Amino acid sequence: MSFLSRFSRTQLIIGGLLTYATGVSAALTFLPSSKPAFESESGNDRFPSESTRRTTFDTLAPGYDSEVGTYEYLLGIQRRRKRLLKLAQGRVLEIASGTGRNVDYYTKGCCDEIVFSDFSEGMMEVLKQKVAASDLGKRYDNQKRRQQQLELERIARSKQVSEKQERDPSHEDAVAVPRTEEALSQERSTTMTQPTQVVETEIRFRTLNAAAIPYPDQSFDTVVDTFGLCSFEDPVQVLKEMKRVLRVGGKLLLLEHGNSHWGFMKDMQAKHLDRHVHKYGCYWNREIEELVAKAGLKVVEQERSQLGTVYYIVAE
Repeated sequence: MSFLSRFSRTQLIIGGLLTYATGVSAALTFLPSSKPAFESESGNDRFPSESTRRTTFDTLAPGYDSEVGTYEYLLGIQRRRKRLLKLAQGRVLEIASGTGRNVDYYTKGCCDEIVFSDFSEGMMEVLKQKVAASDLGKRYDNQKRRQQQLELERIARSKQVSEKQERDPSHEDAVAVPRTEEALSQERSTTMTQPTQVVETEIRFRTLNAAAIPYPDQSFDTVVDTFGLCSFEDPVQVLKEMKRVLRVGGKLLLLEHGNSHWGFMKDMQAKHLDRHVHKYGCYWNREIEELVAKAGLKVVEQERSQLGTVYYIVAE
């Protein structure tokens, strides 16, 4: 029996809240402070530049999952990811995929295509490895192999028919009904291009700048962003881009952390903002609801938890 399994879910949640509200605060308060080891491009080292924060994400990537895994479990973040991703469908764009902490929550056959994206190459490398090892990735790999096999078999059958017709022009397949050259050409074209539906969910990876998403308007049925708004230079512009690439009736799925609605927690977040941004590249006290409103998005469902610091939002 593992250590965590000895406790009930309620006990773990309470423990997580205490950890988040007091343990983190105490650590940030009493651990010695140090000047950041880098300066922004403008020479003002209060907040790092975007390129510096990209380097931070690249550096954090290899150990990121082990660092945040227990924290997410205790605070029920995994359950919220699972609940949110159940709403994903059709063609999906995931922004700020990071190390792929959502990968295991896409249900089988939920989506026609998932495009995982991030602007950190370090995060993308971990993400690709995680996808390859996941059930989602293994199904995709097996289905692609099966599709290739079926295509080779189709080509072989087509070749056998052609050879048979060359050897025996009077064969019934060739002379049953007189056909024009145009009809024969169309038939060959249909035979060669007709796809065999094998892959349930196409998987793609794209390194991109979320403030200028390189896809046309209304390209996706679902756009997903979990704990990404804190890391963008211009979160409103990113939200506008997410809205732009959403099809009519599509859903924007957000799970974010931002400013608390509890005074003591707000004070702690503000007091340690500089250190948190330099360490994690994350502005953890943004007003998420205000950002969503400024981007012109319509909120369909929302709730806040963990002392108001975790935002669950479905918008369109």
